[in-house]
Amino acid sequence: MGKKGKAIALLSGGLDSVLAVALIKQQHIDVKGLLVLTGFTDHMSGDNGKMERIAKGLDIPLRIEDIHDAYWETLLRPEYGYGKFMNPCLDCHLHMIRVAAAVMKEEGADFVITGEVVGQRPKSQLAHQMKIALRDSGIEGRLLRPLSAKCLTPTLPEKEGMVDRSALKGFRGRGRRPQLELAKELGVDHLPVEAGGNCFLTNREFSERFRDLLDMYGKEHFPRKDVPLLRIGRHFRISEKARLVISRDESEYHLLQPYRSGRYAFELLDVTGASGIGTGEFRHEDMLLAARLLGRYSKAEAGRKIRVSVQYDSGEYEVQATALSPEDPLIASLRI
Repeated sequence: MGKKGKAIALLSGGLDSVLAVALIKQQHIDVKGLLVLTGFTDHMSGDNGKMERIAKGLDIPLRIEDIHDAYWETLLRPEYGYGKFMNPCLDCHLHMIRVAAAVMKEEGADFVITGEVVGQRPKSQLAHQMKIALRDSGIEGRLLRPLSAKCLTPTLPEKEGMVDRSALKGFRGRGRRPQLELAKELGVDHLPVEAGGNCFLTNREFSERFRDLLDMYGKEHFPRKDVPLLRIGRHFRISEKARLVISRDESEYHLLQPYRSGRYAFELLDVTGASGIGTGEFRHEDMLLAARLLGRYSKAEAGRKIRVSVQYDSGEYEVQATALSPEDPLIASLRI
């Protein structure tokens, strides 16, 4: 073995990145964890406690880089396209590696490690995609994937004797058994890792809502401020320029309250039920339809007249309408 090296480890919260760190630490290499925040994972709320516990369990320092603002260009205009939903996996991965490369230089580290496994993820970890990431990352031979290293071309840290290639793995494919066995062997099976990917952009419901927002506003005028709403409630496209979010329970009622400013806030006046937040531009007929939908998710019987308050920054209105029946086909046609 050559000199003792220093590595920057991209941590995702999943088991594979944890295993990559544990493998490299066995070779007495200094490792610093790097959490890159895109704004589209469970870390978007600002609660990084789980990642901090993982880093502590691995006995490594953790650095957090928030790329939310810079990530929008990657998300809206991915060079390599989207996956099954709105996930620009390869472009996202490249963005993260470039961030890690910059951190590597800043920290005076020798290489970057990731938990990638050849063939595990169809949009970013097929062999040819991993070659693209290596080529376009800007760090070339200093990107090491410890779990699949024996399936890949030796990296500079291996060639320079900094890393013992024989102690690395040659995992391939989507099976999880080798990783689970290795976790026990390395003593990291107790850490609070994610069972799978935690990117909202791989979720069908979130992606359909995101795509509808994109269709409504286009890339140039996309309303970033409305994205957190995509995770809350039931969503409806009321008209070409109006969208409505309706709470599903009391907890979501409270989650919607911070989004009232600059939007339309719908509240039932004479019956218990859900609340709503409207985005876009609401005409009077849009407000009537929104009120009828709100009536559907209340204790009002179908066809009953209801009163709904509509508050906006410019004032407050009262709309009277009849509650829709749960069986009304209009509901399904508007649902996103």
